[in-house]
Amino acid sequence: MFFNKLIPIILSLSIIHSIPPKDPLNSDPSKPLGDVAPIKVSVSQFENTNKQKISLPQYIPFTPTHTGGHYNKLLQMLTIDYLNQKTNELLSISVYLKESSDKNNKPEIVTLADGTIAKYIHSDKYIADFIRFKKNNLTYEIGILKQEKGRRLDALIKVANSLQ
Repeated sequence: MFFNKLIPIILSLSIIHSIPPKDPLNSDPSKPLGDVAPIKVSVSQFENTNKQKISLPQYIPFTPTHTGGHYNKLLQMLTIDYLNQKTNELLSISVYLKESSDKNNKPEIVTLADGTIAKYIHSDKYIADFIRFKKNNLTYEIGILKQEKGRRLDALIKVANSLQ
């Protein structure tokens, strides 16, 4: 008899105080780049694990409001993102130990200031333009959102030339 009265009370309390599960597709507005580490931490992880020094850009074509990095040990890849949340501009740099392929693309060949040959990838199928090149045994891929600005080759070359 006591249990028959207690069970409805417990069920009522559990319904009132239940917390709905968090939707994994809802992003945290305080983390527009997701769960990223500070750039220095991610770069250190990559360099210490792979015994390779990487270069970072000294020029970003906009003022970032958020930055972050992520090192993927399995893929041996470092990704660094620069975002201006107000203007929705995004620049992303990926550094790989292995060269990636251009199977589905017909890249335009461009030359950087130091003579490095780079591949510019521009397609209406992509929301970003990319430039890919190899430097010091590392493959760099720099991407920038196109938005309404069309081809972003000049901005990508400026970023690539600023790597130090």
